[in-house]
Amino acid sequence: DPARTLGEPDWVDTMADSEGWAIGYSEYSSIEFEDGYLKLTADLDVDAWRLTWPFLEDFYLEAKMQSPECEGSDHFGIMFRVPANANANRGYLFGITCDGKYGLRRWDGQVMYSPIAWTESDAIKKGEDEMNTLGIMAEGAQLTFYINGEKVDEVSDNAYLAGSFGIFVGGTNVDDLTVWVDQIRYWTIE
Repeated sequence: DPARTLGEPDWVDTMADSEGWAIGYSEYSSIEFEDGYLKLTADLDVDAWRLTWPFLEDFYLEAKMQSPECEGSDHFGIMFRVPANANANRGYLFGITCDGKYGLRRWDGQVMYSPIAWTESDAIKKGEDEMNTLGIMAEGAQLTFYINGEKVDEVSDNAYLAGSFGIFVGGTNVDDLTVWVDQIRYWTIE
């Protein structure tokens, strides 16, 4: 678990308020802050995301999240290395499914590629109200992925080497699928 060895994080968002996030409705999603959580809801049957302002190059980033109502292949996670925050039409998506799989996808604005196909993992806590911590170590093209402190996979991909980050949610099994985010933090890697 990199968080145990990196010292104090460079940035922490405890979701106490909406500072740094665009709240309200968009074409694909809605976002609100309630009871110490960021709550992102997919309003359509496609992936939806929202980003915050930090622009990162090399980093370790982790987010604690859960979905109170979640089934099968419904999924949520972290979007990162988004080159242009304004239109957010490119970047990586590392996430988990409600039935216990993780995957890495890369969106280029038209096609969703899968550098890491959906893969089962015992590191994922399955079930409603189960909190999972997703972690990403990004150093140049080397991307390493953690779930609840356990390293689950790694890949080399140089499509995007820096960018903003945020949260995504998507699925077709639950109407208005919502992910609750308890905390996001990152460490910059020199």
